[in-house]
Amino acid sequence: MKSEAARCQPESLTYSLPSPPKTSKDLNFFVVNTVDQRNLPGKRVGQVIHFGKVTELLLNKSVEDALLAYYQRLAPEIKEGQIPLYIAIEHFQIQEKRVAPNKVIGEARIKVNFRWYRDMQPVELTSYESKANFTRPESKDIHSQILPSLLDQSIAHFEKWMTLNAGRNPSLSRKIVLRFKDMGGSDEKDTVFYSPLRPLKWTDFKGNYARPGSRYAAAVFTSFAYEGHSYPEGDQLVVEIGLKVFMVKSNSWAKMNAREAGTLRHEQLHFDLTRLAAEGFKKRLLEAELTVEDHDSEIQYQYLEAFRQMNTDQKAYDNATGHGTNAALQESWDRNISNQIKKLYFQK
Repeated sequence: MKSEAARCQPESLTYSLPSPPKTSKDLNFFVVNTVDQRNLPGKRVGQVIHFGKVTELLLNKSVEDALLAYYQRLAPEIKEGQIPLYIAIEHFQIQEKRVAPNKVIGEARIKVNFRWYRDMQPVELTSYESKANFTRPESKDIHSQILPSLLDQSIAHFEKWMTLNAGRNPSLSRKIVLRFKDMGGSDEKDTVFYSPLRPLKWTDFKGNYARPGSRYAAAVFTSFAYEGHSYPEGDQLVVEIGLKVFMVKSNSWAKMNAREAGTLRHEQLHFDLTRLAAEGFKKRLLEAELTVEDHDSEIQYQYLEAFRQMNTDQKAYDNATGHGTNAALQESWDRNISNQIKKLYFQK
């Protein structure tokens, strides 16, 4: 005789998902794994009415294994460059209730999340959720049609999402490509943008030179900055870095009795050093390990490092040349910096 607990347990029915035909479509993804995150354990996919009784519906294997086999037939690995897709299963179940003689109502539900791993980091892509409410006679089971249909619809959803997002969504980018552009343009009221064809002039020095205690003949305020934005292009994320190297007129000054060619040349080399610092920033970025997930912070870090190096070089230049008063060392620095500028602009 069965115990009371055994009599309360619903009977079970084991069901095998069919094997769908392999796709003939040229998909940009393949399914590499599934993860069961449902509340239902193991093989269970809900309850159905079978021969008038509430019956536990089980798959012939775990939901993870059964759905992985099904999905891998729908989206197999067939070529290089496909996105390796991981599918997390939040819901995959069916629930039926007998409401009248020969009348069963039910609901089938699916919710899956699609992701992939880039540089060992999970990248969430999209999700799919659907419910199907139905009424059926007791004599005709429906789970064998409706459950595979939900799986087919989920892959069809992701295929459509890929079509809409491939080459447009950064979450699908596999690598970073850096592109640099010079943001210098026509000079503004208070700004001179760097150009090897446009050397500084004394009229560019608009600041107040009558500074108490200053023992220098002149000072030039130069700096460099960047603007960055990114956009997907094919399977890569293009990070465009706009560089501007500039001199601020209102912060640059010179004593009237010191406006000589040699002094102006000394200040010009400060401007040249700033341009070389911007080039050093570019080199740092090209050598850095930038990732799609976290490139902004690395770019900012390399900018600060290049800026510190620029300040160090500017101080070394002034200290070595005595702020332009040591003619021999001034000539040596002039020759070295000028050669670097020539290589940068005229010897490519």
